[in-house]
Amino acid sequence: MKNLLKLPLRIATLPLIAILLVFQLISSLIVGLTSIVTNLLATVFLLGSVAGWIANAPSNLIFQTVGLGIFFAFAPHIAGWLLEKVTDLTIVLLDFLLA
Repeated sequence: MKNLLKLPLRIATLPLIAILLVFQLISSLIVGLTSIVTNLLATVFLLGSVAGWIANAPSNLIFQTVGLGIFFAFAPHIAGWLLEKVTDLTIVLLDFLLA
């Protein structure tokens, strides 16, 4: 009886697993390729903030460039963390499907 109740849920998880795997593949490729650009942007903004500090630029401008540099430095890591959570969800669904 227990397996009969799980059968519709298992059938419903099949397309969800396929969608999650395709999403994970596409997202991993996008994060991998854009991390190069975001790391370059982080470097430019952080070096720009150092140059602004040396040139006695307004403090608000320096803090904005530091904030943008930190954001671009951590953006790929945050996206990777979110992709790990999608992977965890996919593993849980696969475990449910195979159990």
